[in-house]
Amino acid sequence: MSSKSPADSSTSALRSFFFLAYALTWVLLGPWFYIFNRIYHQKIPSWLWILAPLAFIGGWGPTVAAVVVAARTGGRAAVRKLLRSITIWRVPVRWYLATFILPPLMAAASLAIVDGGFATLRRFDAWAALTGIPAAYLLALPFGPLGEELGWRGFALPRLLPRFGPVKASLLLGGIWTLWHLPMMLWSPGASLPSFMTLSLSSVGIYAVQITAVTVMMTILFLETRGSVLLAICAHLAFNTGEAVLFGGLPDLADEQRRAVYLVNVALWGLLGCVGLLWLKRRNGFRSTS
Repeated sequence: MSSKSPADSSTSALRSFFFLAYALTWVLLGPWFYIFNRIYHQKIPSWLWILAPLAFIGGWGPTVAAVVVAARTGGRAAVRKLLRSITIWRVPVRWYLATFILPPLMAAASLAIVDGGFATLRRFDAWAALTGIPAAYLLALPFGPLGEELGWRGFALPRLLPRFGPVKASLLLGGIWTLWHLPMMLWSPGASLPSFMTLSLSSVGIYAVQITAVTVMMTILFLETRGSVLLAICAHLAFNTGEAVLFGGLPDLADEQRRAVYLVNVALWGLLGCVGLLWLKRRNGFRSTS
C-alpha cells in the first residue's frame, strides 16, 4: 500500500487552499459587489442585507479556507498550530517600527517626488494624522488583514517556501494574491484598484507590481519574525492605510496629484521589492551553503 509523501500532501493542501480561497471570495463576495455597485449604485436595498453574512465570509475567503483545509488535512492540531502563528508577538521592536512606518513613509516620499520638493509636506499636520489613525485602522482591519493573512502568510507561505524557496514563493504568491482580487477589480472601484483607474491590462499590471512587491517584503518579515502572522496582519493593515494616514494630515490634494502619488508609490514599492528579492536570494544562498 502506497502513501503520499509529505511533499505530495503539502501540494494537495495548497491546491485545496487556493481553490477554496478563490471560490469563497468569487462566489460569495463577487455578487455582492456587482449588485451593490453596478445594479444599485452603492445604495443597499433592505433585502441585500440578507446576503451580508455570506459576503463577509467571502471577504474572509483566505482565512476561512486556511482553517478548513488545515482541519481537513491535519485535524485540530493543525488548526491550533495555524492559530498560534497569530500569537507570535515577541519579535524585535524594529520590525514593529518598520511595519507601521514604512508605508506612510513611502507615500510621503512619493508626494515629495511628485511635488519636486517638500512644499505640500511642509503643511503636514501630525496631530490630525495621528487622531485619524484609530478610525483608519478600525475600518481597514476586518476587510483584508484579518480576513486574508491567516491564509496567505499563515497557511500558504510556509508550504511554498520549502518547495520553491523564498524568491519563487514570493513571486508565485504575489501573482495569486493579485488575481484573487479580480471581483474587486471588476465591480468595486477602490477596493483593489484605485477608483481613478479603469480596469485594463496596464492597470492590473501596475497593481500586480505593487502587490508582488509587498508580498516580497512580507516574506522577509515572515522569515525574520519566526513566522509571525500577527506582524503580517499589522503589515497588511499599514499598507492598506499608508496613504490615508499621510493624507489625513494634509490639505486636500488634487485628483491628478493623488493619481501621480499612487503611480510613483507603486514604482517605489517595485524598486524596494527588487531589492528585497536580491536580499532573499542572497539569504537563501547563504543558508544553502552554510
